[in-house]
Amino acid sequence: MKEIEFYWEAVSNFTNIIEITIEGYFFFRFVRPFIKKRYVAEWTGITYFATMFFLWLLPWEIRHSDLYGMTMAFVAMYLLEKRNLAQKIFLSVTGSLLFWIESGFALIPWNACSVFVLMTKYMQRRKWLQFFCYVAMNILYCVLQGILLHFMVKLMHHIYVRKEEKVSGKELGLLLLPLFSVLVGRFILSFVVEVYLVDTGQYIWNVHKKFEWLKIAYQIISFSSVLLIIVIYQKIRNGKQREKEDAVLAEQERRLEGHIREVERLYGDLRGLRHDMGNHITVLESLFLNHEEEELKQYFTKLKEEFSLVRGSFGGCGEGSGNPVTDIILTEKKRQAQAAEIAFESSFRYPNAGLNAFDVSIILNNALANALEAAETSKMPYVKVRSWRRRKVFMIEVENSFSGTIRFDGEDGLPESTKQDGGSHGFGLANIRRVAQKYCGDVDIMQEGEVVHLNVMLILGEVKR
Repeated sequence: MKEIEFYWEAVSNFTNIIEITIEGYFFFRFVRPFIKKRYVAEWTGITYFATMFFLWLLPWEIRHSDLYGMTMAFVAMYLLEKRNLAQKIFLSVTGSLLFWIESGFALIPWNACSVFVLMTKYMQRRKWLQFFCYVAMNILYCVLQGILLHFMVKLMHHIYVRKEEKVSGKELGLLLLPLFSVLVGRFILSFVVEVYLVDTGQYIWNVHKKFEWLKIAYQIISFSSVLLIIVIYQKIRNGKQREKEDAVLAEQERRLEGHIREVERLYGDLRGLRHDMGNHITVLESLFLNHEEEELKQYFTKLKEEFSLVRGSFGGCGEGSGNPVTDIILTEKKRQAQAAEIAFESSFRYPNAGLNAFDVSIILNNALANALEAAETSKMPYVKVRSWRRRKVFMIEVENSFSGTIRFDGEDGLPESTKQDGGSHGFGLANIRRVAQKYCGDVDIMQEGEVVHLNVMLILGEVKR
C-alpha cells in the first residue's frame, strides 16, 4: 500500500510542476506581443515559473501563490524593459485572473471524473486501476489547461489591438476597476471555502453541489468582464485617435488656406507689377529721351528693388527652390523665423521628378514647424534646411538649435512630444515618417549637444501603393 501511495504523491507533484510550467509558458505567450524584445517576455515567463516552483517547494501551503508569482513576473518584466508601466500592471493583473479562471474551467471534468469514476466502490476495490484512472485524469487536466489558456490568450490578443500604445494613469484606473472587483470576488469565494472547512470539517462543494456551479458561473462572468473592459478601452482609444486625426486634418487645412492666401497675394503683386509695366516703360523712355540721367538711375534702382521683392517672395530665401509649393512654404517659414528673431538659412532644391509636391510640403511644414519651436529655447536660435540628391536617393536635412534634451519614445523611436496638449500634438514627426516610408525611405533624428539633426531619406521613383 505504501508503494502505491508513493506513486499517487509522485503523480500529484509531477502534475503540479507541469501546471506551473504551462502557466509560465502561456504568460510568456500572453505578454510577448506587448514587449519589444523577445528575451524580456521569455524571462518574465521564467521568473513566474521559478517563483511558483520555489513557493511549491516550501513545506507549508501558501494561499493565492499565483499572485506572488505574478508580482515577481511583473517586477522582472518592468526591470528588463522600463516602459509603459501602466500597461504592464494591467497585463499582470489580467494574467493572474486568466490563470484562476482557467483552473476553474479545467477542474470541471476533473471533479466530474473524481465523483463518478475515481471514488466509486468499484474503483476503490481496485487500487491500481484507480491509480491509472487518476493518472489519466491529471493528463486530461493538463491538456485541457493548455487548450483553455491557448484559446483565452488568442482571444485576448485578438481583442486588444492597440498593443504598442501607452496606457495613461486614468486609462489604467478604468481597466483595473472591474478587474479588482473580480479579484475581490475570488477572495470572497476562497474565504467562504476556508471558513466552511474550519466550521464543518468538509469542503463546501461536497455538501452543497450548487457551489461549484455558482463558482463556474462567476468565473464565466469574470472572463466576460475582462474581455468587455478591453473592448471598451479600445473604443475609447479609437475615439481619441479619430480626434487626433481630425485635429491634424484641421491644422493641415488651416496651413493650406494660409498657403492659398499667400499665393493669391503674390500673384496679385505680379498682376499689379505687370499692369504698371506699361507706365514704367513710358516713364523710362521719357527720362531717357530728356537725358535726365540722375532721375533715370533712381527710377531704375527703385524698379529693381520691386522686382527683387517679388523674386524673393517666390524664391523662399532669395532663390527659387525649383517648385512653387516649396517656395511658398520656405518663404512663410522664413517670415516666421524673422518675426521670432531666429536665423534661417535654406539651400533646399526640389528634385526634377519622382516626388509629389504635396508629400514634400508635409515634410517641410512639419519639420520646419518643429525646428522653429525648438530653436526658440536656445540663446542663439537658428534653423537650416538643405537637400541633396545621389542618384535615386533624395535627402532632406533640417538642423536647428535646441537647449533641451530629446527623449525618445521606445515604441516608435521618435521623440516624445513636449507639448502640454498631448491630444492633438505629436503627429508631426509621425506624418514625416509616413511620407518617407511611402517612398521606401525613413527618418533619422539625432542630437549633438545643443544641435538637432533631422534627416529624411526618400527614394525617387519608388512609391508604395
